[in-house]
Amino acid sequence: FIPCSRIHKMSRNKTHQSIMESKSLLCDYLVIGSGASTLAFIDTLLTEMPNTKVIVVDRKARPGGHWVDDYDFVKLHQPSVVYGLASQQLEGNWLKLMFLKRMLPWKHRASKNELLDYFGNFINKKVKSGHVQYFPECTYDFDKIRKSSDDDHKFTSLDGKHIYTVKVREKLVNGVLGECKIPILCPPKFEVHNGVNIIPPNALYNMKKINIDTKHFVVLGCGKTAMDTIVFLQTELKINPEMISWVIPNDVWMNIRDGPWEYMRVLLECDGDEDKAATTMEKKGCFVRLDKNITPNRFRFPVIRKDELELMQKIKNTIRRGRVSSIRPTDDESITVSFENGREDWVLSTSPSKEPIFVHCTSPGPFNGATLPDEIFNFDQIINLELLYAPPISISMSCIAMLECARKMGTLDVNFGRELLQAGTIEVDKNASGNEVLCHLIRGFDLNIDGVEVDFIDKLRPAINLAMFLALVHSDPIVGYEWMKANRLSFFGIPGFKGGVVESLCLFMEKKDILKVPESYLNIIQKLAEKLEPLKGK
Repeated sequence: FIPCSRIHKMSRNKTHQSIMESKSLLCDYLVIGSGASTLAFIDTLLTEMPNTKVIVVDRKARPGGHWVDDYDFVKLHQPSVVYGLASQQLEGNWLKLMFLKRMLPWKHRASKNELLDYFGNFINKKVKSGHVQYFPECTYDFDKIRKSSDDDHKFTSLDGKHIYTVKVREKLVNGVLGECKIPILCPPKFEVHNGVNIIPPNALYNMKKINIDTKHFVVLGCGKTAMDTIVFLQTELKINPEMISWVIPNDVWMNIRDGPWEYMRVLLECDGDEDKAATTMEKKGCFVRLDKNITPNRFRFPVIRKDELELMQKIKNTIRRGRVSSIRPTDDESITVSFENGREDWVLSTSPSKEPIFVHCTSPGPFNGATLPDEIFNFDQIINLELLYAPPISISMSCIAMLECARKMGTLDVNFGRELLQAGTIEVDKNASGNEVLCHLIRGFDLNIDGVEVDFIDKLRPAINLAMFLALVHSDPIVGYEWMKANRLSFFGIPGFKGGVVESLCLFMEKKDILKVPESYLNIIQKLAEKLEPLKGK
């Protein structure tokens, strides 16, 4: 194994040396970003089409996306068995896990270092094989889409010393649309006055070396980062829960780690009523809430264990007044926290024995507010890596790559795609190409729709996308189903798991009047159900 720092130095020096002689490059796919999304895409792309040449450009000095900068005690929310790359286990050898670590594979959650080594090894292997050219600490300008008259793409090194011109035979792949915004890289959006000690979660890791007995920790935020911080303070830093306060802007539903993940199916059964679906999931033992007396008003896919929930519930000093607008010290040895919408201030007293440390966990993470393009497959020029399904992200990216490979290798069911387009009265040429079929029929699942009034079809986008994938990737839907079962990132590979794709489509049609689904879209759903009939009960 070559350490990541050496990989990047070797790759960068070798590449830069050649580029100083000739700045022209050639590839099939130019991929921007080297986080979990793009690497899952590249892995499947190269597995299905091993002769493909890929250039990877990333601003960071090593692969791994937000994991590179995240806090050291971070771990995956979901099990390692459904995250990472389709071709390589993240959790490691199952026998070693069970007999040496006494851990079931489903229980393993990779740490930050495990993830960075895993992704670094993948890039190292692909660079050595010649399939990938890797350019860390470089940037591609999407705002300008800098192209010359012959459609060559350009990117530059961050130090401004090198400009690279790339001839792309196939497509540009935008892998940074879902980039996570994390506290260490995103300052608080509220005003923080001088004299207030506020830190990102990253700074907590080394606090064992200082006297923390006199510290009062105030955790700001309601997402998974805040939850991780609450747990870390108690388990690793041994902070008494009485010395922790938690400012919670919104209560959220949480997915219990050992429970079934079937939210989309339940949402359909509840006629699209999200509140009813959430309480139904709670009764099934799938969802949990922080306080049984407070009904959460959103679900953002956090996944926790029962023991983590118990630790969070030990924090009794919780402040629920909305989003913070400012934090400022006052003259009487106290700190005032103000909130948006004019809600009552929270005043925290200070003393030498109770020095407040505010922990900033208010960055949006994957809910980055980015405006996503309308198309994942932007005809024959660009692939925008967006979620097809609810998190984890890896299977979405693997499926996008598989659809692109099916298009390129001629196994995509273009004729059926044309039938769907005609059924949905989508105005395209009757001889629409594979690119056009994918452009119009494969749409992303936008995480940022939470709390926004959207069409019910958009809420069910993951279920619809799964049906679209199985129907389009091959003329025989069993082929797509077997590919899914063999893909370690897919829930279909879990013994006993049933996707219920056909059943969901039939239920969709049964509830057409309640859901007020347009007739044109019902035609598409019916055709999907008819083609996927062999998958009934699977």
